Amino acid sequence: MIFQSTSELYAILWQLFWAIRPIINLKSPVPVGIVDYGAGNIASLEMALIAAGGAPKLAREPSDLSSLAAVILPGVGHFGPASAALRDSGLAQELCRCAIAGLPLLGICLGFQLLATTSEEAPGASGLGLLPLSSQRLRPRNTILHKVPHLGWNTLHAVNVCPRLLHGIAFEKRRFYFANSYAIAPDPQMLATQATYCHEHTWLALLERGTICGVQFHPEKSRSQGLQLLRNFLALALECG
Repeated sequence: MIFQSTSELYAILWQLFWAIRPIINLKSPVPVGIVDYGAGNIASLEMALIAAGGAPKLAREPSDLSSLAAVILPGVGHFGPASAALRDSGLAQELCRCAIAGLPLLGICLGFQLLATTSEEAPGASGLGLLPLSSQRLRPRNTILHKVPHLGWNTLHAVNVCPRLLHGIAFEKRRFYFANSYAIAPDPQMLATQATYCHEHTWLALLERGTICGVQFHPEKSRSQGLQLLRNFLALALECG
């Protein structure tokens, strides 16, 4: 069989998965929203969530965020247009309302940076302001060893206690796939569970503050450890439900 496009292949795999799910007696999937605002790798994230035990639903307008156990804000691209798209659609306000109400929220890559207040990438734009942080341009002195954008695998180091999102992931497997030119510095004064990575300097790789979580890397591109991280996030959603 020849597929005309990747989306056609994903659609067929989706239908096959739901057809065999009752046969293999899997637990009920966790309803999780993926915010679709034109700046994310949606298809691969959908497939990863299904494999992790989720039932992903695309959220393109505020009403789509109802009846969910958790929400994921992905993102690839520029902070400014992404911020504007969220606000113009009304999703920014609803995401903030849901997060403040305790709905588990996970920001991925640019989505993580959008949870913060501002970014050096777009000085006039505002993030969601859920985290009192700001992203800045990577400016390594040694551009041979530390290229920009930062592309590839990097190791995470827990700052204090092991984050919930890393439970069940052996220390030697805490390597995740990054693709970023901007990053957020860790804040030792912030009451949050943090993990870092090194790209000449130390940067935030993961943050948990209550039910608001963010990761700078791409779990959907990070093999089995990425799937385990998504399982851990879905488990958090079940606990909060």
